[in-house]
Amino acid sequence: MALTTRVMRMQSQSQSQSQGVRCRTCTTMSSSTQRSRHLKKKNELNSSLALLASLVITVTPAAAHAVSIFEGNYADPKHPGCARAIASNGVVSGTDGTPGCENGEPQRPWNLSGKIFEDEKKIFIDFSPKGGPKDLTGEWVGNGVRFPDGNVWKKL
Repeated sequence: MALTTRVMRMQSQSQSQSQGVRCRTCTTMSSSTQRSRHLKKKNELNSSLALLASLVITVTPAAAHAVSIFEGNYADPKHPGCARAIASNGVVSGTDGTPGCENGEPQRPWNLSGKIFEDEKKIFIDFSPKGGPKDLTGEWVGNGVRFPDGNVWKKL
């Protein structure tokens, strides 16, 4: 927001100078050619500032980072204490221990690719790097993700 305000203030000052308010630099220049070049540069700057201001105003944080209902950290009852996370781009990451991660078991980190379909409230995860199915479907159930075997990762 501060950037937007600063750009708009610079644009306003520059426009007021070109609309009749005398520019100090212009009045100290010796020739009309120099003044003309200077005013041309100021007008180019005004155009650039106007474009920048419109871009700053139209780009919002929501447009820059889309949030998914799946995005977040989860608890997996089949692997107690082991990390589970889903990113808004569909990447699923976590750790595995035997059987869990609560008692100092050695943990193995992993990352899997997934594809989120927000409209259908489904995620398809490729578990094949871990020896599982290639397109395991997870369904959003309000407080987590339910898989076909009945396991539900609860969102933390």
